[in-house]
Amino acid sequence: MCYSPKIKPELVRELYLLKHSDERKTPMTKLVNEAVEQYLERIKSNNGKQENDTDSNAPHGSDN
Repeated sequence: MCYSPKIKPELVRELYLLKHSDERKTPMTKLVNEAVEQYLERIKSNNGKQENDTDSNAPHGSDN
């Protein structure tokens, strides 16, 4: 069975309009893939910052 998520119709319309506003006529699937990749990179980046922030609050060299 293939996974087929439903995208909100209003988002599909926005993608369709974006696709046709581009001189290259970028396919909607490519636009979605690029958007998801950017989102995941941003999430990973933010998670790394949060982990580094909490690590910097840990005491250094303390055995107590």
